[in-house]
Parts: sequence; structure tokens; C-alpha cells
Amino acid sequence: MNIVIGLGNPGNTYMNHRHNVGWMVLDAIAAKESLHFVSNKFVSGEVSQFGQLLLLKPDTFMNSSGKAAKAAAKHFLGTIVVVYDDIDISLGEIKCSFGRGAGGHNGVQSVIDHLGTKDFLRIRVGVRPVHEELQSKILPPNGFETFLLSNFAPFEYELRDKGIEKAINVIESLPFKTVEEIMNAYN
Repeated sequence: MNIVIGLGNPGNTYMNHRHNVGWMVLDAIAAKESLHFVSNKFVSGEVSQFGQLLLLKPDTFMNSSGKAAKAAAKHFLGTIVVVYDDIDISLGEIKCSFGRGAGGHNGVQSVIDHLGTKDFLRIRVGVRPVHEELQSKILPPNGFETFLLSNFAPFEYELRDKGIEKAINVIESLPFKTVEEIMNAYN
């Protein structure tokens, strides 16, 4: 079984933020497959199962996502896969990686710290603006942290959804492909 953990922040305030694209991916799978998430106190989050995939949305805030990842790794037998936003990848694109550092992403660092390893597959969904009018928003003084905690602009929805669909394709291929095959296919 693959335990697919979408990173995000709980609550309506954060629901449409760029930083919640990991949850958006899992919600899109649930909508596509008519799945429902249910609260699971053992893993501090909401879970849904789809074939050989267990989808998990931690109910902790982003920077404490590792608590749910560790609990899921203990409670369910499977391979950990983490889906999250990446400001270094253009909106609409994704990259897959394995065994890397956190790259400055506090949610991923929390997963690494709690699991005690970097050895898990990451599906990095791009949120870097490609529209010229938004590119200055990731520069100092506010920087990308403020930008990540903002909603997507309506003119970004098509590219956002394209990135989400690419991430779904990766997730759906997990039971059938090796990590190397996935990285070769989606990088």
C-alpha cells in the first residue's frame, strides 16, 4: 500500500491557499473517485482508501505534518509518498524526487524529522507564478512565505488544475510503477 500524504493547513481560511495544493490534489482524487475522507484519530488526520492507495490529510498545521506521517507509518504498512507545493517549480508543472532534503519546506522537514529518514517519494506541485503581474509578489520584502499563504488568482486556475491533474496521474500510477519509473516519466 502507498500512504499518500497531502500537506496543507486545516480550516476554511487556508483551504484555497497555494500552500494547500497537497490537500487540493487529494480532494481532486476524492471527487474523481467519489471518495469521502473520514477522521482517523490514530493518524491525526482524515483518511480515504482507494485501491492500494491510502490518502491522508493531516489535521495538524503544515509545520507539524510529520506527526501524522509518523503515526500513519506505524498504523498502516506501506510506502510513504508526500504531495506538496513547491515555489521553485512553475505553476502547472510537477517534479518527483526521492531521498532529498526539505528544500526549505517546513512541512517536508517535519516529515523528515518525525520519520527519521529522507527516503520517501515526493510529488512536488509547482506554485511559482508564471504570469508577469504576480512574479514580483515572491520577492522581498514580503517574499514567498506571504505569497504561499494567498489564494490562487482566477486566471491561474487552469494552470493550477493542470498541475493537480499531473500529480493525480503520478499517484494513480504508484501501484504499477517503481520510484525510478515514476521519476523518469514525470521529471
